[in-house]
Amino acid sequence: MKPTTKLFTIVILLFFSTACAGGGEEVEVETETTAEGMETSGMLQHNVYFYLNDDVSEEEIEQFEEGLRELLAIESIYKSELGVPGSTEERDVTDHSFGYSIFTWFETMEDYRVYDEHPDHLEFIDTYSNLWADVKVYDSEIIE
Repeated sequence: MKPTTKLFTIVILLFFSTACAGGGEEVEVETETTAEGMETSGMLQHNVYFYLNDDVSEEEIEQFEEGLRELLAIESIYKSELGVPGSTEERDVTDHSFGYSIFTWFETMEDYRVYDEHPDHLEFIDTYSNLWADVKVYDSEIIE
């Protein structure tokens, strides 16, 4: 049996076994989780896009990347990811001109404030702000 067929069969069996086991009671299904099972509803997602200067050297880029990794190790961050522009096709609505991006999730606004005022965050800005031409920050409260 193909893996996709097995998965479909398991999903159907779980559906029917859950429906039958409830004795007519409603079964609540959790829908506010990511693919990794991380619940994000109610969290703050802090996304930062760094537009680096054209004259940044390879050595400076390596140092900047290491600085980003250190920044993302701040303990009040629930989850973090580091990215570069994707290899998607050019479109009017797609921006590939940034150098790096970070995505961070905070469980509470207080956790975000701890990050925002953290000495490592402030040191990162002081150390690396000369490398970027612009920074864009997009903060979102996750509703689903």
